Amino acid sequence: MPLEYKHPLYTGCLYEGEVQGLYVQAQVFSEPSSFGIGEGRISRLTVYPNNRKEVVNSLANYERSWHGKLPADSKIRAVVEAAVRQFDHKDVDWEAEASR
Repeated sequence: MPLEYKHPLYTGCLYEGEVQGLYVQAQVFSEPSSFGIGEGRISRLTVYPNNRKEVVNSLANYERSWHGKLPADSKIRAVVEAAVRQFDHKDVDWEAEASR
């Protein structure tokens, strides 16, 4: 299921929803940025195991860069890739993301 628009933020727009059984929140801008995932439109993205949105339980967190390590789990990567395809219509280059 694609992420659904929730409301505007002071910058960008908030999208959230369930993707492949995980819950996702994304801050998306109208234009790509060097701060976005893959230099795209997603400036912030958090993947949670459920819709309680507890940061301490997040499975992946991107806020202008990856917090901690890149997601290694293939299911979490697939969720991130689905979000990037929805907003930027491209694949995630994980090697490039690792070098950021």
